[in-house]
Amino acid sequence: MVVCLRLIIWRRSRKMRENDAIYEAAEIIAAPVLALPEQKRVPRGWSAVPIGVTGNELKLKWSGLSLQPFLDNPGMSARLRVSIAVEIREALRVEACLLDSGRRLGIFDIRYAYVFEPFELPLSLAQVKAAIQEGIGLNIVDAEAALWVFDDLAKDDARRFFTPHLMLAEEGGRTEQFRKRLLSLDSLQPFGWFEGCVLDGLYDMRPIAEPGHADQALSGHLRQYFDDEGKLRYEDLMGRPADGRFSGMESTLPVAVVAKRQPDHPVVDQLISYWDANLSAEKGTLSRESAITAEGAYTMGYPMAVIASKRQNEQLARMAVRQALVRRDKLTDGRDLYGIVRESGQREMRNWARSYTWYMLGLVRTWIQLRASRQYAELPGVREIEEEIKRISEVALSRREAGGLWSCFLGEPETGIETSGSAGIAAALALGARHGLLPQASFDIAREALQALERYLTPDGILAGVCQHNCGGLQLQRGGYRVLSQMGMGLMAQLYAAIHSER
Repeated sequence: MVVCLRLIIWRRSRKMRENDAIYEAAEIIAAPVLALPEQKRVPRGWSAVPIGVTGNELKLKWSGLSLQPFLDNPGMSARLRVSIAVEIREALRVEACLLDSGRRLGIFDIRYAYVFEPFELPLSLAQVKAAIQEGIGLNIVDAEAALWVFDDLAKDDARRFFTPHLMLAEEGGRTEQFRKRLLSLDSLQPFGWFEGCVLDGLYDMRPIAEPGHADQALSGHLRQYFDDEGKLRYEDLMGRPADGRFSGMESTLPVAVVAKRQPDHPVVDQLISYWDANLSAEKGTLSRESAITAEGAYTMGYPMAVIASKRQNEQLARMAVRQALVRRDKLTDGRDLYGIVRESGQREMRNWARSYTWYMLGLVRTWIQLRASRQYAELPGVREIEEEIKRISEVALSRREAGGLWSCFLGEPETGIETSGSAGIAAALALGARHGLLPQASFDIAREALQALERYLTPDGILAGVCQHNCGGLQLQRGGYRVLSQMGMGLMAQLYAAIHSER
């Protein structure tokens, strides 16, 4: 009997290793009948259901077949998750209750959410058993609103992560789970700066992932946003259709990886034409945008450098240098870095961690691309970029917190650790050191940051501790609110690859 019991346990644990984390998608048994918000749409090829107010709930149930064998294992961690299908610009609270007993399981705190963003409630194993037995109802409380989440997505295994699901995972092995989530569609993000962070991470992971896995993931991600003729198909960050065009500076980052993989892709020509038509030579920024942002160093300057290198385009190389130096001149003030400077000269977002990420990654990656091209390595301004990378790296290092990461606003520990900014800063340090610009000490500190970040991974490898995207103002950034984020995983992947690739 003892031998038989051990055999059963061994088989179950082996199955857990083989199957990775377990996601059992819900069956939708009732949903409100509502229209999508005006001028918005669900991503191409995806489907969604709304969560309504009390009395108009989204009702879910599960068979439990994939979960039952593990529900008596105390080493399991459980989550109830939903993922956003239509972005919102407000804060909503979603109550989860058992359908039969009405017992509340918890409240989702969902603020200013964007498409593909997951939200979760930790559950006990007893609560998972109850959810399987009774089903769960989701409804919005304290507001007359609706929230659109992805449905069962036609039971597509490749997209199961985005369905309303119950998840089980063992507590160990979070880093391996991170790699699995990253190298799949689970890390998909909205087209633009969100997805660009992930694409850079996937591209950098190619030398250290299983052969072909990173390229396969890249192709899967890009198929979401390009049709068979290479035409863009996506929604802007307000959820509005933006097919066939760029929707601003934030939308151009993904083309860096497209150009690395396929320099003659039609979207590369489209982007060059977009810059030719919209870039202000006087300001060094897009003419339609009244502010200069740290983000542009990464989302615009770096793609310019990539395309310049791939296409042997000196004009673009000079424009890339200009993007870096304009931001150095406008956004830095001694040891402070600002995320935004308005036309009036007003500066905002002083020492925000992700501003450091955009600025440092933008400068470092621009410099790497120009240096690799050789013919552009000695262009006027490149030496200035090198000196600025060294200077801003020293500033960032001086403001690192005791645990090896950075607070949401550098030098203000009361704003709390912020993991995406920490990953991006550390990635820039590691890349600068790998390419000989920064000292070994910078690389060692980046490695320590990676180790610290691993503690913020969920049991199935999603990065937690990320501040929400910046559409809720300073109060949202300073208030300690944190989310799960595949964008943050992309930045962490850039760091992971820089640390683990051969030097």
